[in-house]
Amino acid sequence: MACRCSPTQKADVARLIRKHTKKRVCCIGDGGNDVSMIQAADVGKSLINDTKVCEIFNRSHRRGHCREEGKQASLAADFSVTQFSFLTKLLMWHGRNSYRRSAKLAQFVIHRGLIISIMQAVFSAIFYFAPIALYQGWLMVGYATIYTMAPVFSLVLDRDVNEDLALLYPELYKELTKVNLHLDSPRILVDSRTLLGPSVVVQDILPMVYD
Repeated sequence: MACRCSPTQKADVARLIRKHTKKRVCCIGDGGNDVSMIQAADVGKSLINDTKVCEIFNRSHRRGHCREEGKQASLAADFSVTQFSFLTKLLMWHGRNSYRRSAKLAQFVIHRGLIISIMQAVFSAIFYFAPIALYQGWLMVGYATIYTMAPVFSLVLDRDVNEDLALLYPELYKELTKVNLHLDSPRILVDSRTLLGPSVVVQDILPMVYD
């Protein structure tokens, strides 16, 4: 928590924390003097001042800058909430679901690309590396759009726990890093090896069955 600091000092605090801890930094502010700190963070969140609170503040201080400052912070932030208590739901529920869905979507796109790439490589090797595409025209275009769009849209409804359970046990957010949802080089290499079998099935076995 940084108070009684200039905007530049607040931004420097965020940068120093990221530099020494090697972690991602989230900064929360509610005024114009927090804009530099919010922009220096990896994730910036702002608190939009409530209308009634601003009216009391403006009457007591004989000025009308409360809502203007809150608007400046919200324009610079990635997320804006009206109450500090909403940050729990934003992080533990919406943030957790976003992390899981983004990781699964990235892995699905990599899987999809590796399957077609391995199939093309095997096909080219069989035919003495001739410059011939395995699938032509709309088959290739539809592979990345129409034929494989169902898993992408299914991620919208993907939930492993309900909202109450996610808020009751914040430890579930930390567990995401322990279930191989994150993308790293060893996991991508393992995935590429396991895709050789499905690629061969799609390329060689299925055509023989239909013939």
